[in-house]
Amino acid sequence: MREADVTRLAGQATLGALLVDPAPLDQIRRWLRPGDFAALWHEWVYTTLLERHTAGEPIDPVAVGAAMVERFGARLADQPRLHTLLASTPHTAHAVAYARIVLDGGLRREVTGTGVLLRAGALQTVLDGTQAPLISTCNVVDAGLDAAASRWAQATGQPHDDVVVPLALRAAARNVDARESAARYLQAHPARDAVAERQHVVELVGTLIAQPAHIPEVVGWLPPSRIADPAWRLIYAATIELSELGAPIDLVTVAAVSRRYAHHGPALPGPDELRDAVEAGWAAYPPQVVRAVAGDQIRHLADVGVDQLTQAANNPGVQIADIADTGHVITTTLRRTAAALPGMTATTPAAVVAPVLRTAGVRR
Repeated sequence: MREADVTRLAGQATLGALLVDPAPLDQIRRWLRPGDFAALWHEWVYTTLLERHTAGEPIDPVAVGAAMVERFGARLADQPRLHTLLASTPHTAHAVAYARIVLDGGLRREVTGTGVLLRAGALQTVLDGTQAPLISTCNVVDAGLDAAASRWAQATGQPHDDVVVPLALRAAARNVDARESAARYLQAHPARDAVAERQHVVELVGTLIAQPAHIPEVVGWLPPSRIADPAWRLIYAATIELSELGAPIDLVTVAAVSRRYAHHGPALPGPDELRDAVEAGWAAYPPQVVRAVAGDQIRHLADVGVDQLTQAANNPGVQIADIADTGHVITTTLRRTAAALPGMTATTPAAVVAPVLRTAGVRR
């Protein structure tokens, strides 16, 4: 049985149980939203239940069916399906327990959906050359993660930190239209270029060897482990080590330390390639070189982070709180790397933010 089958079955049982006994709705409505249901029709039924509960109107299959016909029309209301909800409900129903299963599935889908926002925010930051779009997107994603963790804690009675999530950010995190806009934004631009990314690393390492005064500002956000090419990763690590030891840094010293550590591999670049990189580094403008690598790293981290977040959300053994913590680690890492790019200045228009915040309208 698939996870989607379990979630759909729980949705049917939740609604069926509430149609028979609406009393648990007082508790459930505090943390379960209509959008948490996987099926749109279930969302409509739950919305109708909430509206009638708020208005103090009776809740039973006949009254709910009539209200749905009045609101959605006979075809979309599909009154006979209400009987399938009742038939799917166990004789001894536990509406709160079923609702928690629905919430679990809804929160996992919601968290997974933020991935496209992070990728789009990373891309726009690279294209704009400023950290503002990515920081804005990370704020939105963090708000969504905090809201998800808070709702799950309320549903399960677990202790949690009181985090005030701004309403605007909370709505943006659930904005389905924004996610679709972000997906189209990604499709409209080229994918990452591994060859260009490697060349940017070569230029950066050559520049740091030629102009070592810039090493400290780079080490803060670029550990050697993030360099994909193993040979240039080793040369970069050797350059950092010499800097930390206060030793001279030049073509010869870096080559000597790199060779000592590469006894069992990897194969290092030839002397001509290393010399060309260092000579080019003498004439390079360090901020420009740094920004190129930072941009590559931001997109790489967004891709890897989103994959990790998706895997965690799709693993039913991983708790919602742990998924939220994973997401916060990803956004924190992205912010730290984005610090290598210029921030928002006084002349930066307020509208220069990630696609998620430019999309109007909130579905849920």
